Amino acid sequence: MIPYGRQTISQDDIDAVVSVLQSDFLTQGPQVPAFEGSLKSYCGAAHAVAVNSATSALHIACLALGLKPGDIVWTTPITFVASANCALYCGATVDFVDIDPATLNLSIPALAAKLRQAQVSGCLPKIVIPVHLCGEPCDMAALHQLAQQYGFKIIEDASHAIGASYRGGKVGNCRYSDITVFSFHPVKIITTAE
Repeated sequence: MIPYGRQTISQDDIDAVVSVLQSDFLTQGPQVPAFEGSLKSYCGAAHAVAVNSATSALHIACLALGLKPGDIVWTTPITFVASANCALYCGATVDFVDIDPATLNLSIPALAAKLRQAQVSGCLPKIVIPVHLCGEPCDMAALHQLAQQYGFKIIEDASHAIGASYRGGKVGNCRYSDITVFSFHPVKIITTAE
């Protein structure tokens, strides 16, 4: 059988898991705030909240930004389904913005053109979810400028981008976005247990 992914698990990793299994906290114990603090510090973010999956994190991020039925979310078509489904979970409508053929990330010119059209028709998105595909950050400064101009919120789907840098800072610092979501699924750069 071909494995879905291969992880590098050290003896220190195994010992840490065994320590948690032998503690009084199999869930929501002291390792969670320690993990959140390390992630917050690493990214230079104001906050970090760990949940069970990036799918849940995207859904919670939409709720935190007030997404509701009748609202619109735009994302890229080159992503895992959760980047779009998070909007559907909130009763919102999803639409897609074309990609840049060089980076495979959301195309800023395509987004700008779509925003101009949406403004005329009164159908601007409440949230745009760019995806940093394969660790390559999107042009967040340009995206942030468009958000300021058109009034939408930004959730960075950085599931594939922990460790990436953008303009002198770590992806996840939210300098150009409202919320950033990481994934620690076994096929991502760093994994954890759920």
